[in-house]
Amino acid sequence: MLTPRLELSVWKDDLTRHAVDAVVNAANEDLIHGGGLALALVKAGGLEIQEESRRFISSFGKIPTSGIAITGAGKLPCKFIIHAVGPRWGSMDASECVENLYSAIVNVLNQVSDENLHIKTIAIPALSSGIFKFPLDLCTRVIVQAIKSYSQSEKLASNLKEIHLVSNEDPTVAAFKTASEVILGRNELESWASQEVISPFDTMVVNNLTLQIVLGLIELQETDVIVNSVDSYYDFGFGSVSKSILRVAGDELEQEFSQKMSKTPLDSQSVLKNAMKECLEKCLELNITSISFPALGTGVIGISKGTAAEIMFNEVLLFAKHHLQKQLTVKFVIFPKELETYKFFSTEMEKNKVKLHGLNSYPSVCQGTREKRENGLKGPVIKLMGSNQEKIDEAQAWIQRILTLQDCHVIEDNHILYLGEEEHDILSQLQKMLQVSISEIISPGKAKLEIKGAQADLIEAVMKIEHMLCEVQEEMVRKKERVLWSLSGQQTDQQPENQNEMKENTFLKCLKLSTREIQDQKKQFEDCGLQVIKVEKIDNALLVAAFQRRKKMMEERTHVNPVSHKLFQQVPYQFCKMVCRVGFQRMYSVPCDPKYGAGIYFIKNLKNIAYHVKKTPATDKLIYVFEAEVLTGSFCQGQQLNIVPPPLLPGAIDSHDSVVDNVSSPEIFVIFSDTQAVPQYLWTCTQDHVQSHDYSSGQMSKQQP
Repeated sequence: MLTPRLELSVWKDDLTRHAVDAVVNAANEDLIHGGGLALALVKAGGLEIQEESRRFISSFGKIPTSGIAITGAGKLPCKFIIHAVGPRWGSMDASECVENLYSAIVNVLNQVSDENLHIKTIAIPALSSGIFKFPLDLCTRVIVQAIKSYSQSEKLASNLKEIHLVSNEDPTVAAFKTASEVILGRNELESWASQEVISPFDTMVVNNLTLQIVLGLIELQETDVIVNSVDSYYDFGFGSVSKSILRVAGDELEQEFSQKMSKTPLDSQSVLKNAMKECLEKCLELNITSISFPALGTGVIGISKGTAAEIMFNEVLLFAKHHLQKQLTVKFVIFPKELETYKFFSTEMEKNKVKLHGLNSYPSVCQGTREKRENGLKGPVIKLMGSNQEKIDEAQAWIQRILTLQDCHVIEDNHILYLGEEEHDILSQLQKMLQVSISEIISPGKAKLEIKGAQADLIEAVMKIEHMLCEVQEEMVRKKERVLWSLSGQQTDQQPENQNEMKENTFLKCLKLSTREIQDQKKQFEDCGLQVIKVEKIDNALLVAAFQRRKKMMEERTHVNPVSHKLFQQVPYQFCKMVCRVGFQRMYSVPCDPKYGAGIYFIKNLKNIAYHVKKTPATDKLIYVFEAEVLTGSFCQGQQLNIVPPPLLPGAIDSHDSVVDNVSSPEIFVIFSDTQAVPQYLWTCTQDHVQSHDYSSGQMSKQQP
C-alpha cells in the first residue's frame, strides 16, 4: 500500500486485455501507433484509437517529450488510453532523460487525478524501455520513485485507488518488482526469523539527527536545502549535479552564486570535509531542519566512492555528537543509475551502525528490526517513523490497543450516528466473513460499536471498521467545508477543486513558547498540572468569516455588542485536524454527559479539564486543548432536553444564545450553533508528572515489538 487508500502492484499481463479504467501507452510525439505496445493497443481496440489520435494532433500539434494526450479506448476493456511520450535514451543526456521520464509519469498521474474522469485504476508499462532504449532497471526505478513521490504529495486525488505496473515480459516484471522492493520496501517477509525488514530507504537516527540514503534526483528533493557540487573554479555548467540543478532553478542561481564565491582550489578531500562541515553549521545558524547532499566529489573531482562516503558520514555523525539537541534530517541522494555508489554508501551506513551500537556512544540510533521477546523467541517488529514525536506516540498507542485486543473491543465515535445503508451492509458482511458479532450502542451524547470474536478476526474487523469511519469522517468534513464556502458568499468556482488540499497544516502555525503572551497563558496550564509541549495558532479565514457573520447577526438583534468568552475544549487527537478545518462540532469533543443539552460544550476553567484528565485511565497520553473565542451572548440554565437554546421568555420568538451549568457562576457553556465559536490556539500538553519528549518537527522513529 502506498497510502491507506492507494495500492501499487506488479502484474504479468497483456495490457490489451488488462481490466482497469485507464491504460498508459508508450507513444511517439506524432501519436502514430505503428509499432510495439502502441500498435498492439490499436489492433486490439480498433482503428478509432488511431483516428482520434490523428484528430488530437491536428488540433493541438505534436506532443513534447514527457507530454501526454488522452483518447478513448475503442474495444479495449478500459475506458481511456493515456498516451505518454517518454524520452529517447542518450547516455550523454542521462540526467535529462531521467527527469523527462519522471515528468511523464507525474503528468500521467496529474491527468488521472482529474476527478471528472472517475479513474480509479490505471495500468502503467515500462515507458521508454522498448524502442526508445531506456535502460530497463533504471526505467523501472524512476517510474516507481515518481509514483512514490506523487503519492506523498497533496496533488493525489481520492478517486485513484490502484496503480498496476504491467508487462507481459518476464524481465520487465522482475525489474518492476525489484524496483518496488528497493524503493518502497517489501510488503511481506519470506522468512522473518532470519531476514530483516527492508525499509523504503536506508535510515539511521542519531540523537535528534536522521540520516537517510535515497535513490533519486537531487534537484527534486523536498528539503529546506539541496547542496550543489561545483568544480574548483566554480563553473556551474561543469558536472551533472550542477547541470541538473541549474536546469530546474534557472540562470539567476548561477549569477547569484558567481557574485558570492571566490576561487580557492584546495586538496579535494580537505575540501569535501570542510564543505560538509560548513553546510551542517549553516543548518545550525539558519535553523534549517532538512538538507540533501549528492555524492560529493565522486564525479569529475575524482574522490573514490568509498572515501567520499566515509568522509560524508564522519562529518554528519560528528555534527550529531556535538549538537545533541539539533533537529535535522540529512539525505544522501544517489542518482538512480549509480548503483555502485549507492552500494558504497549503504555499506558505510551499516559499518557506522555496527560501530555506534558496539561503542554504545549514541543510544538514540535505531538498530535492527528484530527483538527478543521475554520468552527468548525472536519476533517481528513494527517500526514507526514520522515527522514528529507527537504523531508517533499517538500511532504507537493505537497500535498497542489493537494488538492487545482479547475477545471484545469497543469503538466510541459519534460519527457512527452517520453510518448509512452502505456502511451497515459492510458491517453485516464483516460479521459473516470474519465470524465476529457487532452491536451498535446509542446513548445520549455517545455512539459505540461493540465487536466480539476471536483475536485474529477481531483485529481485522476493528481495522476495517476504523478505516470505514475515517472515510465517513472525511466526507462529513468535506460537506461542512462546502457549507462554509457557500456561507462566505464567494463563487463556487473559487472553492479548491481538491478538498484534500485543506489540511490542518494549512491553518496551524507553531508559536515559540518563550514569548511573553504565550508564557502568561502557559503558566495557567502549569498551575493546573498540565505541562505545555507545544502551542499552535489557528488561522482559518473561512471559520473567522463565519464567526464574524454570526456576531453581526447577534449584534443586529440585540443592538449591543454580543458577549464573548475565552473558553476551552479538550479534543481527541483524531479530531484535532477536523476542528482546524471546519470548527467545533458535537462529535469532535471528548465525550461527556450532555446534561445541559445536545450542544457543543466549552469549559471556562482549565482546572476542570485537568481534573477530567486525571480521572481517565490513560494518564500518560498527550492532551489536546483548543482555546476558542465563544459568543455566549444571553444565556440561561441548561436542561438535558435542550436541542436549541430556550426562548428569552415563555412564548417569545427570540431565544437565548447559549445555556450554562450555573447562571450565577457559570463554568460550562453550551452553544448550539458551530459558528458561535472560532478556534484560536491548539495547546498540546501532558500531565506534569509525565516525562515529555521533543514534539517539534523532524524525522523520528520508534520500534514496537
